[in-house]
Amino acid sequence: KLIADLGLIGVPNAGKSTLLSVLTNAKPKIAAYPFTTLEPNLGVAEIDVNASVVLADIPGLIEGASHGAGLGHDFLRHIQRTRVLIHLLDGLSEDPFADYSQINSELALFDANLAKKPQIVALNKIDQPEVQERLADIKKKFKKHKVELMTISALARTNTRELLLKAAAK
Repeated sequence: KLIADLGLIGVPNAGKSTLLSVLTNAKPKIAAYPFTTLEPNLGVAEIDVNASVVLADIPGLIEGASHGAGLGHDFLRHIQRTRVLIHLLDGLSEDPFADYSQINSELALFDANLAKKPQIVALNKIDQPEVQERLADIKKKFKKHKVELMTISALARTNTRELLLKAAAK
């Protein structure tokens, strides 16, 4: 019943499609506007010579998704069919922790089991100066809430392989 080993989740424009294109041979539509992805895109990433994983780029979730907003029910059902979640956060967001909390709230409201699914949390776009300026404060906020945070740049390919390996090992 699984569509993918790893599901890429997050708010619109967090960089999920870019990350999928970097980790796999998938060619999803990538653009600088919300809701570029309207249905899951799949890609296969090689872990080593003998192992690979399937990744699903799930369209961005918005507040109210658990009640059907923005095709939320469809997107959340796709998330149910993944083994591990890579929760990608937009480093340029006003409050990445609020985005993290909102998405996790939508997951739990839709299906309590989704809230228990293994999740790797990654802050994207760390190659941007605006993100670098706020990085220490962002990390401090996640640490305060006991959330382990990885930092990546999908575009610059910073720490993307490490993220993949960590998620695949879950």
